[in-house]
Amino acid sequence: MASGKVPAKIVLREYLESLIVAVFVALVLRFFVISAYKIPTGSMVPTLMAGDFIFAYKLPYGVPIPFSGRKLAVRPPDRGDVVVFRPPGNESTHYIKRVVGLPGEKIEIRRKRLYINDVEAAYEALDEMQIADLPGHEYFSIYRERFPGSTHLVMNRNEDDAGFFGPIIVPPGHIFVLGDNRDSSDDSRIWGSVPIKNLEGEVLLVWLSLDWLERWGNDRFPSVRRDRIFHIVR
Repeated sequence: MASGKVPAKIVLREYLESLIVAVFVALVLRFFVISAYKIPTGSMVPTLMAGDFIFAYKLPYGVPIPFSGRKLAVRPPDRGDVVVFRPPGNESTHYIKRVVGLPGEKIEIRRKRLYINDVEAAYEALDEMQIADLPGHEYFSIYRERFPGSTHLVMNRNEDDAGFFGPIIVPPGHIFVLGDNRDSSDDSRIWGSVPIKNLEGEVLLVWLSLDWLERWGNDRFPSVRRDRIFHIVR
């Protein structure tokens, strides 16, 4: 049987078909399943750091219906979820905060302590060495904040016990969100509860983290926080 080279047109067609399939799969994943974001600020410290690159899973809060602006709902968010959303009044951008209040709940902050339906969260003071690499860390304290079904880290300034909000009742179809860096976050205390329909996804993990305060190469390149690569977000 005679053998010969495969015609260039066939090879090119196979490459193009593979490329089209790969682009299609990437677009489907990007639109329906997972999205990537960069953390630009420290409003979610100590959970997320400025310079973190994250993946958010889009399916939990609804499957988008193309060209309709609507979603097929999968499940409502849970307390403690770290979510990507479009804030009310500024829906052209994305924010990342933690869900603390669910529809119908009473939310209040007294002396920087969170109350849900008049029940105070439990707070455990932690070793400040956990935030020792943050600029001005000596002016902050770090705590483990705990509610049934939700345990996570938060940070507050040491200045005083000021810090009051509410009480308010979260409207139906909305959630109340806060940054984990409680004294350095624009969140529901500023622009109100977030419509659940504005949720874009749940943050899963940090896949890369760059520290622009620790540079190398004549201050041209950021260092990599190796301990945060593929860090699971809780």
